[in-house]
Amino acid sequence: MGTYIKIYDRAAGIFRREKQYGEKSLEFLYHTVPGRILLKLFFCRRIYSKLNGTWMKSSLSAGKIGPFIREYDIDLSDCERHEPADFKSFDDFFTRKYHWRCEAGTRELIAPCRGRLLSCGIEKGLAFHIKGGVYTLPELVDNRFELSRYEGGVCLVYRLAPEDCHRYFFCDEGRILRTEEIKGVLHTVRPLSERYRVFSRNHRICTLMRTEHFGDVLQIEVGALQIGKINNHPVTEFARMDEKGYFSYGGSTIIQLYCPGVVSVDRDIQKYSRQGVEVLVNPGERIATC
Repeated sequence: MGTYIKIYDRAAGIFRREKQYGEKSLEFLYHTVPGRILLKLFFCRRIYSKLNGTWMKSSLSAGKIGPFIREYDIDLSDCERHEPADFKSFDDFFTRKYHWRCEAGTRELIAPCRGRLLSCGIEKGLAFHIKGGVYTLPELVDNRFELSRYEGGVCLVYRLAPEDCHRYFFCDEGRILRTEEIKGVLHTVRPLSERYRVFSRNHRICTLMRTEHFGDVLQIEVGALQIGKINNHPVTEFARMDEKGYFSYGGSTIIQLYCPGVVSVDRDIQKYSRQGVEVLVNPGERIATC
């Protein structure tokens, strides 16, 4: 019997058990001595990511699409393309586009992606706790940003599973002030690797955005094992629900930081976050107010 993660499906109002993709391979890599040697010597290297990305973009990988859709019961009804044969490769399928809609008010904060959300406070000393791990903002951004303004604020962590749409969007209108890319290794972002402090070790892109309704928001995209690239569009100004970018194949995470007193996270998300239960949300869905 495989390992499952308990999540709360907000739209359906029920709890679900989420199967971990590639669980046996990850168990070998992280929980055996030979696996950890391979992880260090090869799988966490960017050369593996590039080779895997080349394979996933080839037509030879298209045979993975049908079985993947069936295993994870993926709904393509709102996708721009509806059949497995419509995609040229697995990467083409993985970066598929959906017709997302936003019905939130202008002063309501929306989710930037399809993902599993945890909310937490940013404590004194710029630390936050997620799924048993303690992170500090300076290590997260490699000491490249002034972060004192976020102490006492809110941290939102969105985990994107491999079966999700991996395109992400701007949460408000505004402009980009600064972007920093931080090179790193590529661990899985799933609970299996919590003790590896993945958010502060993996490849990530940090974007400081000045938004109309939520102040200066710092967003960090975190790549994970098998990710070929974090792809951000070259824009300086944006509107809410404009596409910011997308992840290539693999699991991934988006982290957002908000200053104190700016946003009030919805009560259900706060409740389940305190219990360590992720809440499944969609792009354009309200998750907080200002």
